[in-house]
Amino acid sequence: MKRLLIIPARKGSKRIKNKNIKQFNGRPIISYSLEAAKKSCIFNKIHVSTDSRRIRNIVENYGFEVEFLRPKKISGDKTPVFDVIEYVLKKYKSLGYIFDEVWSISACAPLIFDKDLIKASKLLKKYPNKIVLSVCSYNAPLEWAFKFKKKTFFLMPDNLNAYKIRSQDLVEKFYDTGDFICFKYSEFNRLKKKPDVNYVGYKMPKSRSVDIDNYDDWKFAEKLSKLTI
Repeated sequence: MKRLLIIPARKGSKRIKNKNIKQFNGRPIISYSLEAAKKSCIFNKIHVSTDSRRIRNIVENYGFEVEFLRPKKISGDKTPVFDVIEYVLKKYKSLGYIFDEVWSISACAPLIFDKDLIKASKLLKKYPNKIVLSVCSYNAPLEWAFKFKKKTFFLMPDNLNAYKIRSQDLVEKFYDTGDFICFKYSEFNRLKKKPDVNYVGYKMPKSRSVDIDNYDDWKFAEKLSKLTI
């Protein structure tokens, strides 16, 4: 089984400056993803997809070779991850590499463990025609959600009379933790067209599920890491 791991890590970040290499408990945050991937021993090649020479230097200082940089045209903040994956696959194909599985792990996934990747690989083996996605359950039913009336402090429920529904009568819902996805190389073109109907969920514990988008998320993840790492 030949597995390619891609870690997208462009240099631009609007909400958290230098997010992908910012110090997280004394280390560049990307080093945690690299460490978990290496420790899992399931990947034949680990590639950090970046447009930054600075990021490349940091990654290579941790012992990982960045064989090529990402073009600027697919390094914007609106570039879909599948476009990045497609570029990397084509580049490696031109270099003579073909893989059985393709994985993508976030550069900002400091709470992911090698055991998660190993278990997810077994889930992909069971469902080879799907995309394995890391997910976690919401803390409260979405049916109970409120919203503020425009420019006021008055609350309105998204669903009227939702307070009458018991939580045990509602279907548990999950969100994408942003940690990783994986799929079969041979299924890439099909899955890229209709990913939403082809997901299989790998459940992450709430104690290790933080999608780091802003500084509050960052601080919360640092606190959790001290309890789990």
